[in-house]
Amino acid sequence: MIFVDTNVVIDIFRRDARWFDWSADRLAMVTEQGEVAASAVVIAELSWSFDRLEDLLATLDRLSLVPRPLPAAAAFLAGKRFQSFRRTRYEDDHPRVLPDFLIGAHAFFEGASLLTRDPKLYRRYFPDLTLITPETHP
Repeated sequence: MIFVDTNVVIDIFRRDARWFDWSADRLAMVTEQGEVAASAVVIAELSWSFDRLEDLLATLDRLSLVPRPLPAAAAFLAGKRFQSFRRTRYEDDHPRVLPDFLIGAHAFFEGASLLTRDPKLYRRYFPDLTLITPETHP
């Protein structure tokens, strides 16, 4: 199973000038390999552009993304990693919010890979999480 980060889906929704091709191509690649999941957190982050949940779910279905509920154990792990980030934040760290940690923890907890174009946080706080990124899959 492969989880998809919100930024990849937003690139596709917005037809982002820089990232659309990479995100669309990599999403197509991973859907050929098996199930691709969207964490409940990704659904929350995408809700801004939909009036109804049914419309968002239909769009995710067209992208072959399967919604997955967030297990309590993954949420707990995310909270612990976020707490570590807050304590040991590096000067060059981009400001982060808890949803980034929830997405990473969910993929890690499920033993899945994560398709993202923003790997820095995941590499540092989830070093055993397999990532599909512009660096690993140009």
